Amino acid sequence: MADENISAVGFPLGNASFRWVWAGATVSAAGDAASWVALVALMLARPHGSVAVLAALYTAPVAVGGLLAGWALDRFDRRRLLAGDSLVRGMVFATVPVAGALGELRVTQLYLVAAVYGLLKMISLAGFPALIPSLVPAGRLTAANALESVSFGIAGLVGAVTAGVAVATVGPEYVVAFDAFSYLVFAACLLGARDLTGARPTRGRAASQGGGGLGPVLRLVVRNRVLRDTTVMFALFNIGEGVLLVLLPRRAAGYGLGGGGYGYLVAAMTAGELLGGLALLRRPWRASLTWSIVAASLVSAVAVLALLVPSRWAALAGLVGLGACAAAMTAWAQTLRMYNAPAAVHGRLFGLLRTLMQATPPLGAGLAVLTLRHGTTATVAAVCALMAVPALAFARDLTAAGTAAPGPDPARAEGRA
Repeated sequence: MADENISAVGFPLGNASFRWVWAGATVSAAGDAASWVALVALMLARPHGSVAVLAALYTAPVAVGGLLAGWALDRFDRRRLLAGDSLVRGMVFATVPVAGALGELRVTQLYLVAAVYGLLKMISLAGFPALIPSLVPAGRLTAANALESVSFGIAGLVGAVTAGVAVATVGPEYVVAFDAFSYLVFAACLLGARDLTGARPTRGRAASQGGGGLGPVLRLVVRNRVLRDTTVMFALFNIGEGVLLVLLPRRAAGYGLGGGGYGYLVAAMTAGELLGGLALLRRPWRASLTWSIVAASLVSAVAVLALLVPSRWAALAGLVGLGACAAAMTAWAQTLRMYNAPAAVHGRLFGLLRTLMQATPPLGAGLAVLTLRHGTTATVAAVCALMAVPALAFARDLTAAGTAAPGPDPARAEGRA
């Protein structure tokens, strides 16, 4: 692979198909971030509504839908499946502004919309990374995966801020209408993308692996050191981030940041994720991806220690660093998974792993409740341990099996399952 410089926007965006799919995914993710704020506002305006029930229905069905999504992504044309999912969810979300305009919007309808979102969420969340190897060549995978992190960062910041303004001015129904429209934009971008090699799972040996349910994927994850160790590391890392969901509001109050203090801390972490993704686009990443993940985990643990410093600026800086490391780790690990698994199982692999990652933060929230009884120091120490100890434990095993960027062509992984 030639040693070429990568511009600030990165090589993948030079590919028209990737550019369209990435842009559509970003718009759709921004719509989702905005509509959640709007759904909460609509629920709060109803006397018998429960935000807790809404949140449960918005998230819990992922556990079932994620596994079904992975199976479907390995069986059907991924581009068309993602487009169909977008059209269905767009129509479902469109019922909210329509019912609101007719004065017929009920709590039950909001619950059903949230449940449909949770059930189908993993199709796009696992489908985009499963589609990436068919959009860009092997040498650009890390940059493409970094751009996915950039997409989430942009969508989270723009969506939440825009929703906050729009809910207070034009009303939450218009925000949900925008989300419905954003799904249509994503579907149009997907259907307009051309020259996708591998969007439909291949036949032959890879197809036999693609049609065997979760068993082959679970065996692959258990037997492959890179897949196994990074999965355990990231699951524990995400438990640590779940602890922060409970800890950060308390720290915001301690820093005297006011009612919007928690939002400031979350924005700092999101900004770090955006910066981390952008940093990977500056030039090809030549260091070992496994060593990079280990190092970033350790730096993340150090960054969390900033929450013990009695300075809001130190905390903000630490959270920016944590977000940057988390985004880079996600891109590197996603690239490694593409190298170490055949394309025919990418749908189930990313569906399984992302479903797992969605499930671990609640464990962190429970851990936070236990550790906060012993003070903030104990809670921060628990987060640091969850991020640093697995990295140290798996460092030797991971680096022995490490893959240096740009790595092998994922198409060659067909024979390495």
